[in-house]
Amino acid sequence: MQKLFITGVSGFIGLHMALEGLKKGYEVVGTVRSQEKKDEVINTLEKYISSEVLEKLSIQQCDLLKPENWVEAMKGCDAILHVASPFLRELPKDEMDIINPARLGVKHVFEAALANGITRIVQTSSSVAMMYGHEAGCINFDETDWTNLNGPMISPYIKSKTLAEMDVWQYVKDNPTLQVTCVNPGFVLGPVLGSDVGTSPYIVQKMMNGDYPGVPKLGFPTVDVRDVVAIHFAALTSEKAIGQRYAATSSSIWFKDIAAIILKAYPGYKKYVKARELPNWFIKIYSIFETSTRMIVPELGFCAHFSTKKIEEDLGIHPISAEDAVIACAQSLINLNLLKFYPKN
Repeated sequence: MQKLFITGVSGFIGLHMALEGLKKGYEVVGTVRSQEKKDEVINTLEKYISSEVLEKLSIQQCDLLKPENWVEAMKGCDAILHVASPFLRELPKDEMDIINPARLGVKHVFEAALANGITRIVQTSSSVAMMYGHEAGCINFDETDWTNLNGPMISPYIKSKTLAEMDVWQYVKDNPTLQVTCVNPGFVLGPVLGSDVGTSPYIVQKMMNGDYPGVPKLGFPTVDVRDVVAIHFAALTSEKAIGQRYAATSSSIWFKDIAAIILKAYPGYKKYVKARELPNWFIKIYSIFETSTRMIVPELGFCAHFSTKKIEEDLGIHPISAEDAVIACAQSLINLNLLKFYPKN
């Protein structure tokens, strides 16, 4: 494989994916939604690689919702890393606003791949397609688990990722030539590369900006973005990975732990980062006024855990600790001047 097609290269994970592909010597065709995003990608990546390496990147404008351009953009590519998928920071008025782009993205990418005779695809799914809708008290999961869409704690985002991955495996069933791997990341932290900080680092950014009076009783299986990328590329070149799902996680941590890690590493932020855990009743009332908080209310008190056995044994990935992922994220926000305050530690 010499030429990779990577969707969503303007996003937090997608930027890292494009950067790693270029560093590994691949030609990379990346997709973005707009010309503005194309310029952002080029301006960001040129800070990390030479102009000679950057010349191996071409960027195409493709929309997850529209079939146009996908077949043409993909011509000449040997494999696909389908990273692009929507994430809304507050509950949509219509759940189809997030479900449709996720599922249509799979449809357009996979149908364009089949039209071009491309069989090797690594799909970025999510751990949320594994860990929700189960009976109370079920917190330990692995790659054999699927989210039950008829169970509790099902949000439009969870539904979108689960249905999109189900669509992926239906394409594999209907087209036996396809060689597909799904990678299911948890709460993705680690170093930010540019001004688009991504969904999970946005939480760290808000914490360090003093925007939260405390933290909800909420926890997630956490992973460093560098491990997410490493798992994708390891899977891409592994025959053993074909037909497999991989939970991309390290350890699980609560939001109060994230705040405590930041304060330990950067004590100057004591005035801004509030590590106290807020009672659930407060969060429920707060969500009436702060609409972005409504998404987490059903999950209060829940923290899932995943085994790392499969990524270690199949792909040789020994994940970066959640603590190091938090610190790397915080340090990158400081380095890139993406915070409101810069106290002396």
